[in-house]
Amino acid sequence: MILEEDVRTDGAQVAFNGPLKQGANTRKAGEDVAAGEVILPAGRVLTPADLALASATGLAELTLRKRLRVAVISTGDELVAPGQAAGLGQIYDANRPMLLALVQQFGFEPVDLGRIADDRAALGAALDRAAAVADVILTSGGASAGDEDHVSALLRETGALQEWRMALKPGRPLALGLWAGRPVFGLPGNPVAALVCALVFARPAMGLLAGAAWSVPLGFDVPAGFSKRKKPGRREYLRARMRAGQVEVFKSEGSGRISGLSWAEGLVELPEGGLEIAPGDLVRFIPYASFGMS
Repeated sequence: MILEEDVRTDGAQVAFNGPLKQGANTRKAGEDVAAGEVILPAGRVLTPADLALASATGLAELTLRKRLRVAVISTGDELVAPGQAAGLGQIYDANRPMLLALVQQFGFEPVDLGRIADDRAALGAALDRAAAVADVILTSGGASAGDEDHVSALLRETGALQEWRMALKPGRPLALGLWAGRPVFGLPGNPVAALVCALVFARPAMGLLAGAAWSVPLGFDVPAGFSKRKKPGRREYLRARMRAGQVEVFKSEGSGRISGLSWAEGLVELPEGGLEIAPGDLVRFIPYASFGMS
């Protein structure tokens, strides 16, 4: 086969520019996808490229799962909505807008159930509403051991509390359980810890519930542009970003420093054991995109 741009014609004769090679510029039937071959396995999250492949094979319809519905609840008397006046001892609710947007980026359907005061009966009623309208429940705050930490207390009272206090920094207080048959992820109240726990624990579990395969975030071993001495005992995640071929970390590890989440482009993951990191040592950097977050 000769390309049109490699020929000349005067209307009566055709002249070829360049050599001819048998089989060149041809496509064999089935060379891309053979008849009966599986092109999109179950558990795959569809991409625009997948739609091109399905269309190219003549498929007009695909069998899909319904989008997972995820209810998001903030707890705490100290919280006020952004735009309202914050009084003494009050803070703005940063977690709920963050988690709702995160759920949407994961490809799920967010259900905003608002802020619930530090009242056990009110929280129980909110969990009942969430279980009635959603497949998964995300709460933030109330997962520690204080008198007003009602999420873990309610799950414990119903016998549905599965895990609490993970060996993780940030994010030690994390309640995992069931409410009316619905999985509950009781995330910490500090925004940094809430995001890390949502990415590390809730994201892959919700993916499974949505019908996707288990996914491990893709990380890269890159040179450290920082130094750190880490004590043994907990896995740690540092807010980080890549610059000039090295990964740098945010100036503070405090869980309340929300600006670090926006500053970062991903997380550095440090294992449970103790270690001392010097500039140039290889560390594991996981971009936000590997978690499904942009």
